[in-house]
Amino acid sequence: MNQTTAPIADLHCDTALKLLRPGGLERRANHVTMEKLRRGGVGLQVFACWVSPRHRRRAAADRALELIGAVRAEVAKRPGALALVCDRASWRACRAGGNIGVLLAVEGGHACDGAVGNLDTFHALGVRILTLTWNNRNAFADSSHHAGKRGTDAGLSPLGRELVARANALGVTIDLSHSSPRTLRDVLACSTRPVLVSHSCCAALRRHHRNLTDGQIQALAGRGGLLGVNFYPGFLGTQRDPADIQSVVDQFVHVKKLVGTDILALGSDFDGISKTPQGLDGPDKFPDLLDALGQAGFTGEEIDGIASRNALRFLGWD
Repeated sequence: MNQTTAPIADLHCDTALKLLRPGGLERRANHVTMEKLRRGGVGLQVFACWVSPRHRRRAAADRALELIGAVRAEVAKRPGALALVCDRASWRACRAGGNIGVLLAVEGGHACDGAVGNLDTFHALGVRILTLTWNNRNAFADSSHHAGKRGTDAGLSPLGRELVARANALGVTIDLSHSSPRTLRDVLACSTRPVLVSHSCCAALRRHHRNLTDGQIQALAGRGGLLGVNFYPGFLGTQRDPADIQSVVDQFVHVKKLVGTDILALGSDFDGISKTPQGLDGPDKFPDLLDALGQAGFTGEEIDGIASRNALRFLGWD
């Protein structure tokens, strides 16, 4: 049973890397393909351009530009199917044309090569989300992985505050997935715009440096932020083994009890995760997840919000 008529929005996939290989969105080995996007009812897909930390010393920005170019080229090859979206007007034109919207993100602040001005370059090419850190610490902020491994947390640097201010001015959303606890706290304190945590889970269900504590979720909700629930089995709860769709539903149930459903969205991390929950191995299975949410007691309005309306409201595109 279809639980929503809203288009589905997924706030994070790593399929941009796959677009550098022959086949693009037709590669059957991908989690994300054109067929699966259509079958899943996806209306908006965020493509994260993840830059490996090995691309440093001025090479990281070039790598980000290569990935951005690959996504833009894939969109250009599919007129009438995909459309690059970056604001309310382009989103509405996309939907009017029956296209799937592609929203660009850059994952890892090190992609800016320590220069705030590189964010302007990314923005000019359509990037509207910047994941401030990946697993590595960078010139702007500390990461959850680095802070956990080292036992120290430097948080947001002075240069990082400049980057957040520039992102606010440009209208680029700061994404705090992978950020350290102090970085998250610092950004919530200084950002003039609500922030995103695009692909993370709940530490109350599984202790992991990538997951948010209840206090962090409450702080994010208090600032009008958005949380995209990640599907990676290693971040999900431990009560169900192996992880399945219900393991993902448990994340939504926990957040709903804690702060309600307005904060909730989808952040699959498809093509960036090595394993998927049983029954949830691609965007074509999104309807099954929404059905499971209905069976868990979520109302139609709440499911519509999770499917896309919370994300569209957060972006200002509703």
